[in-house]
Amino acid sequence: MRQFKYIVLVLLGMSYWVDLFLVHALLMLVYALIVLVQDIGGRHLRRFDVSTSYAFLLLITSAAHFVALSGLTDDPWFFRKYYSAELSGQAIFIFNLGSVLILEIMHLFIKEKDNPDSEGTDKLKIRFWPIFFASISIFILVNFLNPLIWSMGSVGSFFSLIVQGSILLLSFIAHSTRRNIVVALLYTLFLSVWALQYSYLRMAILIPWVAYLSGDIMASQSLYKVHNYSKWAIVLMILVFPPLFTFLGNKRAELYGGEKLSASVNWLYGNQEVEGQSVTSRLSIIPQVGSIIMLTRKNGYYNGETLEYFKYVFIPRFIWRDKPLIKQGQWFAVEIGNAYYNRRGIANNSVNMTVPGEFYLNFGWPGLVLGCLLFGWIIAMVWNATDYNSLYGWVFRFYLIFLGLFSLGADLQVIPTLVAYLILYKSLIWVSRVF
Repeated sequence: MRQFKYIVLVLLGMSYWVDLFLVHALLMLVYALIVLVQDIGGRHLRRFDVSTSYAFLLLITSAAHFVALSGLTDDPWFFRKYYSAELSGQAIFIFNLGSVLILEIMHLFIKEKDNPDSEGTDKLKIRFWPIFFASISIFILVNFLNPLIWSMGSVGSFFSLIVQGSILLLSFIAHSTRRNIVVALLYTLFLSVWALQYSYLRMAILIPWVAYLSGDIMASQSLYKVHNYSKWAIVLMILVFPPLFTFLGNKRAELYGGEKLSASVNWLYGNQEVEGQSVTSRLSIIPQVGSIIMLTRKNGYYNGETLEYFKYVFIPRFIWRDKPLIKQGQWFAVEIGNAYYNRRGIANNSVNMTVPGEFYLNFGWPGLVLGCLLFGWIIAMVWNATDYNSLYGWVFRFYLIFLGLFSLGADLQVIPTLVAYLILYKSLIWVSRVF
């Protein structure tokens, strides 16, 4: 299987250089599928970490690119109506080359035999109900009792992350012990419905389910042995979420709060067609990386201009109260002409550059190769710096798994966030040991 993977990688490069862009997208899909089969496709789980979730992202992203290049859709979101096939092919290659380098480095440096087994909860004396009530308490604190948390930057967002990460642990405990599975499932459903009503990001609806299913896979130690509830959840997500994603995007400006739930139920019940950006087109990186290529052709490489915030990003805001806000997505949206600044200096849109795209924008092909190798190593070291010995460890690792499923961050701004979370994680571990 490994030799076949390397053959596919060679063909992947050749297909780009001879302008077989459709074949290139298909080969990338095959490469990601090979990695997933190696990791979780056997009778026993080999590994389940951030590299595994990133491989799954590459699988569905490559499927989206294959659909775009094959002409199987007329969705304008794929190309924004003006990208040529050559430009689209180069954009896909930039993302794929960087992604392969990141994934292979993560696979090389992440410790493989680091998955919890079904006896891990007994050894660590972690119990379901204390974690469950702690998660509910934090959820209430974050959403009702302490709005100040949302103004605390990384600290506040880490508290919110604990709720989602706790689902991973609760699901693992429930499926390991075969007890309280229904409770974990209902709590997951509640958080998903809450996100449907009150979250601005549509992908937030999926986050609890990603945690729940990941916990079941870890406990079952095989993709084939997951609980029937999980299998039904996967089927329902495939059937319901893609059209719901399009519907919510089309009605975003018209629906507020609880209106989203009732409107979604009525729409699903009525089975009405709705136009808008689909999940498939949203997964495509053609628009943003294609825009990066056009910027470099117009202005040359930016030589680190988008990374200047690294000079001060690690200075705490309580020391430097007027520290500039980091809004790289807004800057990029304005730079490519997809947004404008209002009188308060805030852009009306934000566009992600992707990690490979930002390296290419700044330093060209050498920067893309060296930068993605370094980035993959950093992600691997962060993963290895955490463990499954505490709730905080489960939370942090879920965050990394989640990052893998969402392109490892919108751009390189994810690195300061990771450092902040890692410091918080280590601090919480130290405090729990001392007290």
